[in-house]
Amino acid sequence: MRDFLKGKRCMVWSFMGNARMYEALRDYGDRFDTVGIFTFEVDATGTITETGTSISSMLPYIQKWPHIKWLLTIMNHGIANIFTALRNNENGAKDKFLTEIIRIMNKYPWCAGVDIDLERGGGYENKDAANALFRDIYNTVKSYDATKLVNICLPGMTGVQGSVGGENWCVYADLNDYCDTAAIMSYGMAWAGSAPGPVSPRDWLEGIYDYAISVMSPDKIFMGLPAYGWNWRIHDTPENLGITYRGVSNTYYAAKYWMTGVYNFTGDAPPQPFIPIVAYWDDYNKVPWALPHVYDYMEGWDAVSWEYPLLKGVYNRRRYLTSYGKEQKAEFGTIYIERNGVPDEYEGNVIITDEMASLGDDQASAEYRFEIREAGYYDVAVRLCFPYWNKNAIVISLDGDSKTFSENRLWWPYWRRVCWLTLAKGVFLQEGTHAVSISGGVPGVQFYGFRVCSGFSEYPFAGEASFMLSPRRFKDVNGVMVEPDRGFKLTFEMLRRKPDSALIWYEDFRDRNILPENYWTVLDGEWDVWQDPDSTESRPYSQLEGYGKLALKYDGFSDIHIRARLAFPQNSSGRAGVFLGDIFCCLNYDTQRVELYQGNSLLGSYSTSFSKTADADLRANPNMYTIEMRKRGNKVRVYSGAASTLRFTVNVNGGSGYAGYCSDNRTVCELLRLGDAWVYEPYERFDVELPDGNITSFGRLARTGVTWDDEFQVFSVNSDVEESATRNEDISMDYDFFHSQLLTLSCGNDYEVKIIPKDINIWISRLFLGDADGFSILYYQDVDSLVYWANEAAYRWKLRGIAIWSLGQEDMRLWEALPKQM
Repeated sequence: MRDFLKGKRCMVWSFMGNARMYEALRDYGDRFDTVGIFTFEVDATGTITETGTSISSMLPYIQKWPHIKWLLTIMNHGIANIFTALRNNENGAKDKFLTEIIRIMNKYPWCAGVDIDLERGGGYENKDAANALFRDIYNTVKSYDATKLVNICLPGMTGVQGSVGGENWCVYADLNDYCDTAAIMSYGMAWAGSAPGPVSPRDWLEGIYDYAISVMSPDKIFMGLPAYGWNWRIHDTPENLGITYRGVSNTYYAAKYWMTGVYNFTGDAPPQPFIPIVAYWDDYNKVPWALPHVYDYMEGWDAVSWEYPLLKGVYNRRRYLTSYGKEQKAEFGTIYIERNGVPDEYEGNVIITDEMASLGDDQASAEYRFEIREAGYYDVAVRLCFPYWNKNAIVISLDGDSKTFSENRLWWPYWRRVCWLTLAKGVFLQEGTHAVSISGGVPGVQFYGFRVCSGFSEYPFAGEASFMLSPRRFKDVNGVMVEPDRGFKLTFEMLRRKPDSALIWYEDFRDRNILPENYWTVLDGEWDVWQDPDSTESRPYSQLEGYGKLALKYDGFSDIHIRARLAFPQNSSGRAGVFLGDIFCCLNYDTQRVELYQGNSLLGSYSTSFSKTADADLRANPNMYTIEMRKRGNKVRVYSGAASTLRFTVNVNGGSGYAGYCSDNRTVCELLRLGDAWVYEPYERFDVELPDGNITSFGRLARTGVTWDDEFQVFSVNSDVEESATRNEDISMDYDFFHSQLLTLSCGNDYEVKIIPKDINIWISRLFLGDADGFSILYYQDVDSLVYWANEAAYRWKLRGIAIWSLGQEDMRLWEALPKQM
């Protein structure tokens, strides 16, 4: 006989306790397969108390709808120490808990079983004890009455240790045998303290259920879906608003009131107008969203103009602008003399091209003559390039007055790039012939000429973007055209990042000139670079592959920070990682450890887990792992993981020379990054030029124990500490919001605003011009959203059905769109 409800079962919880929850129970109980009665709270002793929905209030519906599986939901309200006590049986907490489960089932014999909702179970190291806890719960219930059911509520996981909320104790495959059903709580990716977005975004749901059905019985699984949404207030900071998080939970009907102009941000009363608005439909995530009291809105790409090195980028359909490196911005005023690097005369070994001269030895020299027509004060700027760390000095003279240009900082951002530097500032030059000459220094520096000008200046530049604000009046609920009472605020949605070591070398192996010999040397083994043959990009995805030692062609490295991202192919084994001199920091596949060696001596290790990549996935979907070390003097810090987590610190003896990538056997590497051990580059500050011409700086964190380089906006730690120790404020890996002061703009006019990044790697995501009394981003769930995912659960993943959190928050029309369960 065909099961018409296969894949379409519906579970809900009685959490809200509001009138609409009881209305749904009364009128639509025939749409529910399972109800978790959200009443039973367990504490750290294992004792269960009744603190939620009263059982007496539920009895009429229990009697009315006997087809429903009424489960007693037992929760710890996400309190970690309760889960820990139960898991570890602290003071007999688990033993007590198991007897309490029997007690409440005895007290309410009509129940179909229990629903176990334990959260905040910690990391992967707790999995075995957690598995034993769920095994014991399941066996206890079944020993009491084999017909009683056990539903377990599980966090959303996209793989083993794949929790976004730190719930890595949960391994789906291990728990499959310890439940009759499992409701995966795949809601909460966006929450009160997160950046605005869908509560259950598509990418997360797909990752969860693709994984879940591969390791669990699909017909046991309920897809957890939210009936609620969030309204994030984005016109000021939470502390200024007097709230902890900017997000406020909204039921469907609360969202509807925002859409229809019932609510506003001044206590649902004047002076803010009551404005009905239209929602957008996010067709990728299948969810509606809106912008209450926002008068203009734009994405990064909506800039009317932007200047290089800002570039366009897309991530998860968000169109942003960012800069990956700074360019030197040079200004000259009036240019009177311009010469390239081809000299008028030279002596010795001088290499000359169409525009450049390079001294081949320290005896060589070259001279450039020029004519000044009018005596006066001038600036003279020279254009040169230090092509490598050991080609780093040249002597340049103006009329015999010499100046040495040299650079010893490994992190200097203009290495291997042509840049302008000052030879003379405000120098008095008589009318007539003058000369610039080059000599001495270190062979190999490239001289591209000079300019004589009225005023030379230069600075590092990360670009700038101009946006046009166009506020216009809205029509309120009474049909009157309205605008903000006090004025506007402009909010910038930006993505910042934690600082990284000031860059010395970044290698992703994507250049068409593969491992040029003037930059790389093979110390041992065989190395090559694979590049995607099907790519049409100028720099296609690439992988270094081979074994042995590949080094940058410079043997003067000492204090550095070096990182690699690598994968072990199907037939690989042994160690792979980064090295400096005789210090080797690696992942050891055979021991499943992060290890640090000096010579043949193992100095430290950290146990972890990593896997090989099948040959079929090596190019398109490799299992990449990050390994890195920071050496300062005689101390080495070892890090691993995508978050660059410090694993251990050890002392070494010396350690200098070549640096690069090393592998016992064939591995692949997609990134090798070299940075300064002491100097950090922040990715946080941007300036804004507002319509009145005032410039405001945003994003820079206060730090102690550091020394700033104001020219390049980098800082050095003054002692051997982690960068995080220099600041009290953290940087979220999520989008942040920054807010202007009150703007007195007039609706109907257009205004220019300019964003000027001072650091690289900041994403200019979105701009919101809104009512200074309040504006927000609102995401909510409607019938279309929930029905779409219910169908995906049934037909795509062939799950048991859906579990909606929670009854009383939903659009009541939903129940008319779902099948009867009886």
